[in-house]
Amino acid sequence: MGIIRKRASLAALVTVILAMLAAPYLTSIDPDSRVFRSSVYPTILFIAAFFPVRQVYEKQSGRALLYGMLFGLIFSFFLGIGSELTVYGAFLPGMGSLIRRFAVPVMTAPFLGALFSCLLSLSPAKETERGKLVFHFLPCFAVITVCYVLVLLAYFPGIVNYDFFTELLQYQRGPYFGAHPVFHTILTGVLFSLGNSLTGSYTLGALMYCVFQLLVMAVVYAYVVCFVSKRVPRWAACLTLLFFTLFPVHGLMAISTVKDAMFAAMLTLLVTEIWQAQEDPEGLMASWRRQAGIVLTCLSLSLLRHNGVFSYVFACIALLLICRRKRALVLVAVTLVVSLAIPKAIRVAVRAWDTPDSEMMSIPCQQLMRTANRAPMSDEERAELSTWWVEGTVERYHPYYADTAKGGNFNYERYKADKGAFWQTWLRYGRRYPVVYLEAFLMNCAGIWNPDDISHAHSMDSEGWDFVYTKTEIIFPEEAGTLEQRPILPRLHRFLQGIAHSSRHERIPFVALLFRPSIHVYALLLLAFMSRVRRSGTGLVLLPIWGIVLSYVFSACILVRYAYSFMACVPVAFILILCCGQRQEVKKPGV
Repeated sequence: MGIIRKRASLAALVTVILAMLAAPYLTSIDPDSRVFRSSVYPTILFIAAFFPVRQVYEKQSGRALLYGMLFGLIFSFFLGIGSELTVYGAFLPGMGSLIRRFAVPVMTAPFLGALFSCLLSLSPAKETERGKLVFHFLPCFAVITVCYVLVLLAYFPGIVNYDFFTELLQYQRGPYFGAHPVFHTILTGVLFSLGNSLTGSYTLGALMYCVFQLLVMAVVYAYVVCFVSKRVPRWAACLTLLFFTLFPVHGLMAISTVKDAMFAAMLTLLVTEIWQAQEDPEGLMASWRRQAGIVLTCLSLSLLRHNGVFSYVFACIALLLICRRKRALVLVAVTLVVSLAIPKAIRVAVRAWDTPDSEMMSIPCQQLMRTANRAPMSDEERAELSTWWVEGTVERYHPYYADTAKGGNFNYERYKADKGAFWQTWLRYGRRYPVVYLEAFLMNCAGIWNPDDISHAHSMDSEGWDFVYTKTEIIFPEEAGTLEQRPILPRLHRFLQGIAHSSRHERIPFVALLFRPSIHVYALLLLAFMSRVRRSGTGLVLLPIWGIVLSYVFSACILVRYAYSFMACVPVAFILILCCGQRQEVKKPGV
């Protein structure tokens, strides 16, 4: 660092020039575009970047710069390959493309490292306890509830789509399918049937579910806001409350019948519980109520989504690392047994059918289908691959959506008859077309790793791929009954439709990024590095979130309803670590 400080101007000059040369390959447009080649923009970029980079090199710590460059290297690498896949639809062949693919992040890392090091070393001014704005639960609950009720009135009686009707039929007629958590299926059926029986109206049956979910989420988020407000400056407490009230995704998800909504609330609650354990491990071990709260929160995650196992298993790892006591083993053991056994017991009690293997084969099916559509192969080979799908469906390959490759389109009967033949075929073509397999995997989960990805903002209902951020229409068969939306607040309905169905937020710089799942993943990575720079150990609270992110890497697609789980809690973790992580003293009890 001493050499860089002494030669800060020269280092900044080289850094900015390298970044300018690499910039065309980091955008989702043709890299030969004159925007970065011969227009005035490169000169403006140079002037705007040189002076702040030089200042960073003169004053920033070496540790922050190191982690900033590591983050910049990862960020620019995925930004580069994301741009390549977006512009060309595949990886470009040739050694030159391969070299450029790795050279561009190296050229960009110093520039991004200088910028991100400022974020990593950011430290808000401390406030005294008297200077903090501590929110109380009831006012927070009331404000959040009112905001969500307004959204409900705009979409009265709620947003009823995705798996709601399927789960309702299972409750009413049976049998139960393991593809959906049985607890959520029963909860859906009970609330809908209760509202319907009391009023004789399907509309109020759906309203009953939406109101219940809305209140549960308002309770959890109000508690989270109060929890955060006791630990952060006044501005951060207000920002947390505004996030849960005005960020449109919360209101839309709160009145949607998808199980992801309450799951996200419980994951956010788990993050605060682990943060509290980090603050006072001894207090956790001495309080049966706090331990019971962690067990119940983890149980709720397992009851609401199958991939909840990734969150509470990673949470148990965090608790073991935080507490470092034998008693923590008991807490972790009880948490795992309860979270695994109770959902299993419910499935056995109602004799739920097991989930078909094909539901867990998103990536292999996607890879084979892309191979059949994109790989240079003979007609005989393509015909061989086509036999693994129902006639005529192999052409329905969708790069960002694996449901057309598995599920009802997959020839599951043939697979059950000879599973070994499928996996032999998958391995044989994987050895022959490894790049195609890699493309299929990366494009299917692009919403997680590509900062510029917008595949999450598309409806998956049609082959036409309509531009929709999240579904808001009601999906309820006419033969089942009458259930339709009647907006009571039409102006608010039109405003929210502009976000949900026109993605108008994509036109607003910076604001558009808040709506992208991938940006929240990179914020999560930034927090992990921030914890390392500060040596605070607060990064352990991020483990449950990382578990959920990891589970979606192998899912059928990246939709906002899935990503909502980490989009809800990453900002909370960001506020806590940014404002408290540096001065927090982690108590380390004896082993």
